[in-house]
Amino acid sequence: MHRTLEDFKARFPDAWGAYEALRDTLDREGPLDKKTVELIKIGIAAAQEHEGSLIAHISQARKAGATPEEIYQAVLQSTGLAGFSVALHGIRSARAYMEH
Repeated sequence: MHRTLEDFKARFPDAWGAYEALRDTLDREGPLDKKTVELIKIGIAAAQEHEGSLIAHISQARKAGATPEEIYQAVLQSTGLAGFSVALHGIRSARAYMEH
């Protein structure tokens, strides 16, 4: 994922800049703090089985003060949306990253 992202940034710098601006604006829009926003993104990434996004948002959530227990709970929220196997995959990926 990292190399693909770096390739995208190099090939499409204007698109990447526009995406970052939109993402950053959406993160600030409303009353949710950074930690809560990242926990929501963790649940979404887990539901979509996007391991690269999951790891990125776990990292950001940890920097914002999220505990491992909060991260696991965020991953568990994917169960009702995407099924139990997706939640297990997310837990496995989260554990592997946080224990690394």
